[in-house]
Amino acid sequence: MTMTPEQARIKANELLAALYAHVTDWNEAVLDQAVLAIAGGNRPFSANDLWAIVPELGRGTAGLYFSCLAKRRQPKVLVKVGDEPSVNPKAHGKPVNLYLITAEGRKFIEERRSARTQRKAAAA
Repeated sequence: MTMTPEQARIKANELLAALYAHVTDWNEAVLDQAVLAIAGGNRPFSANDLWAIVPELGRGTAGLYFSCLAKRRQPKVLVKVGDEPSVNPKAHGKPVNLYLITAEGRKFIEERRSARTQRKAAAA
């Protein structure tokens, strides 16, 4: 069965929504902390670095999280500065992007962490 472009878009959005549902508040908190740690010192980093720190979350969860940061427009969180080979054996050395975190991006993640802490305190 051939899908129209609109049907394909709807199907893709449904699939992405199901995948993003697996990035829990806890996962986001762990990944936020990891990004702030590896992005310190204005050192370029990639998804390889994120996966090395939190392998238990799996490449899917970490990849979706990282993709959201990389594609975010307001505020712009990450700026691409190059690429490096993927460490994922299934990727066969395919390049992954290297990024620097922006000042606005660091502030965005820190504010998100603070809001999460405040929600937890209010719920307690």
